[in-house]
Amino acid sequence: MDVAVLGATGDVGRQVVTQLVERRVLPTTSRLQLVGRPGGASGRAVHGLRADLVDAYDEHAPLIDVAHSPADVVADVVVVAAGATTPARSGASLDRTGLAVANREVFAEYADAIARHGSGHEVVIVVSNPVEVGVAVMARALGARRVVGMGAWLDTLRFRREIAVELGVRRHRVGGFVGGQHGEDAVPLWSTVRLSGHDLAERDRAVRLLRRGRTLDAFPDEIAAAKAELVAVAATDVGAAYRLIDTWPADLRVVARPWMTHQSGAKTATATASATVDLVEVVLDGREIVVAGQVALDGEVALAGEPQRGVLGVPLVLGPEGWTRVLLDSLPDDETHRLRGAAAAVGSALRTAGVVGGPGGSAAGAAGAAGPERTDGPEAAEPSWFAQVEGVHRAGTLTGLTGVFSTRGVSFEHLATEEVEGDGDAGTIHVTFRASERRARALERAVGRLATVRSVVVHGAPRETAAPPRDRGR
Repeated sequence: MDVAVLGATGDVGRQVVTQLVERRVLPTTSRLQLVGRPGGASGRAVHGLRADLVDAYDEHAPLIDVAHSPADVVADVVVVAAGATTPARSGASLDRTGLAVANREVFAEYADAIARHGSGHEVVIVVSNPVEVGVAVMARALGARRVVGMGAWLDTLRFRREIAVELGVRRHRVGGFVGGQHGEDAVPLWSTVRLSGHDLAERDRAVRLLRRGRTLDAFPDEIAAAKAELVAVAATDVGAAYRLIDTWPADLRVVARPWMTHQSGAKTATATASATVDLVEVVLDGREIVVAGQVALDGEVALAGEPQRGVLGVPLVLGPEGWTRVLLDSLPDDETHRLRGAAAAVGSALRTAGVVGGPGGSAAGAAGAAGPERTDGPEAAEPSWFAQVEGVHRAGTLTGLTGVFSTRGVSFEHLATEEVEGDGDAGTIHVTFRASERRARALERAVGRLATVRSVVVHGAPRETAAPPRDRGR
């Protein structure tokens, strides 16, 4: 299976592609597509990034290619790390509305391109902030079940780590989830916490100690007070600010520590990328696994008896086709109240940013659909095309070529290879296929972006023609 990373040269995007290769998530026969913007710095940098990755990981790197146009995005899993970010510096605040307005059109452009030119089966993982805006825009265009935001999973991993540190155990021994909105409206779901080796009574005692007699009702006020105290302490000693965080309850640390990291002038790119690669690995693995993520709900979960419609972070089952169901049992009152507050905050933010819908709005219903009507599917009368591809003579060339076609939902009618001549460095592949003109041109562009392809020419053929003009060998 193939993965495309939008915004591959940004802080997070670069970490995502590096970890995908370094962790060997993709086999050498799969394809990793680095997507930048044409005419800008990222459009140039993706070429250098590709060369750097090959230099570093050539022995086990997948096929890596470059794309600049949204129409050229071809993959089974699309990671959205493109768009504007907030500056990492002391005193910087996250302007969610400004960021949402800035990134809304970026999300919409890629969502429209994937809907028009993709296979209709891509799973999209939204990383760019605000995550909820990206999920809302992408889900409306592609279908809710194919889009998940990674923010709740990152918050969940932070939550588990903070609990593990306090109990003196490894993180993999701690279960539990964080829902709500990514950031300050994150909702630690204490009722979902499970501790390996603890029975129910032991787990309850441990959770009571961890919570220190607090409930989530005061959580927003605690966060506001924590930020103010950290600003004052960090003005003279950033290290002291981090030591102060270590004295706070685990759930408060989940929000305060990454906020302080941003204030310190650093970024959370490594942790964000690691959580993102976790989700990519889940989708590619072929099994269904319980994670957490921001998704566009259409009544799949009810809070205090009220079905939720809109984007919200929840525990869910994720697999190769996207997310299939939400796993959220009846919650304590304080968790229900905080989740409803987060849902309202997300809905308000979406409306303020000009994104139609939110809880009770129209976007969730639209997002629950299968996606836009496709006018160039196999049911339409499609002309026949010939493609002549000059490819590098090495393992992976045919795999990359067939991957481009399969992710576009196009099958070969005929494929033939010529004998390699001359210095044996390259050979010609002939392909016959049926597709609309729009899809044929998208295929031509996508194939031409493959690192193992030197040139490609696609031209029309009479409908009755069934074989390419040359067929000298297999």
